[in-house]
Parts: sequence; C-alpha cells; structure tokens
Amino acid sequence: MLVGDYLDMPLQHIADRMLRAMRRERSGAAIRRLIARVRRAVPGIALRSSFIVGFPGETETDHDALLTFLADAQLDWAGFFAFSQEDGTPAATMDGAVPEALVQERLRECADVQDPITTAARMALVGQTVDVLVDGTDDDGVLVGRTHREAPEIDGVVRLAGGTDGLFARPGAIVAAAVRGVEGPDLDAVPVREARPVREVAS
Repeated sequence: MLVGDYLDMPLQHIADRMLRAMRRERSGAAIRRLIARVRRAVPGIALRSSFIVGFPGETETDHDALLTFLADAQLDWAGFFAFSQEDGTPAATMDGAVPEALVQERLRECADVQDPITTAARMALVGQTVDVLVDGTDDDGVLVGRTHREAPEIDGVVRLAGGTDGLFARPGAIVAAAVRGVEGPDLDAVPVREARPVREVAS
C-alpha cells in the first residue's frame, strides 16, 4: 500500500442556492468546515472534487462564489463539467437554463483559477522522493505509475525515466523515485531504489 491519503469529495458546487437546487445535504459553510477538519485530521492529504457549471438558475453571484472557493480551498485536483439535461431527472424541468456560451466561459474561468493551484501542488513535489506504484508503459514506451496523490485515469501520472528495464518495469511494483520536473499534470521522476512488491492489505 502506498503511504499517504487521497480523498475524492464530489461537492458539485459551493453556493447555497445551487446546493439546495441540486438537493445536496451540506451548505457551503459546512463544506468549508469539513475540508478544514479533514486537513487537520490528515495533514498532507490529497483532495479532489468535481463541480457542475451552468446548473439551471446559476447566477454570476453563484459562479463567483465557486471561483472564490476554489482559490481558498486549494484543492489538489478539481474537475468541471457543464450541466447536462437528463430526461427523468428533477433538473430536466427546471427553469433558468444557462446559455451554452456562458457555460463555456464559466468553465474556462474555473480552469483559470484551478490550473495554477494544481500546478503549484505538483511543483512542490520537485526534489522530493516519492513512492510510485508502477502501472505499465504509455504510448511512447515510457514507464508510468502513480503516487497516492493520483487516482487512475483521472489525474496525472508519474513518468519514470530510465526505468524500463529490470525490476523497475514490473507493473504492480512500488518504486522510490526522485521527482525532477513537472509536465502539465504529470510528474517526471527517476527511480532511485529497487522496486518492491505491493503488500496485500487485509480488508
């Protein structure tokens, strides 16, 4: 098992109006308190969330509240999704549809706030040695894996330079690797110690 903790909290929004419309149980203030409690309990935890943009009735004030929250919360990862009308759901018949062009603008604004936060969190790892669970190789033949900070298929990966031979190349092994750079959401690292097998964790 990799050392460290990762928590995905699908918050959807932060504005109280939107949370009520989405039938979420928590208020914006309660969400902020929850995140603070989690971080106090588990220092260094990696946090991810997802948010819906353009939900019926979303105002500029609601959207600004989300942007402010993103800046304050400093989540490691966040995904933003345009509201999609699904037949048979309560939201499908709600008034207050947000124009598509405005939804796209709001998505860009969310990314403009979050992307530098995610990049800073990745840059903070440069120079550190991290445990990497080896997954295999990418399309370019480079060995890739994940630390406890990256969920499979949705977050970045760790690209292991010079580790395509011997023990380092075994999927399922854990490699101690020195992080030397950042490329988008991905980390570039060099294996520094022999791989070890993943230990079985009792359920």
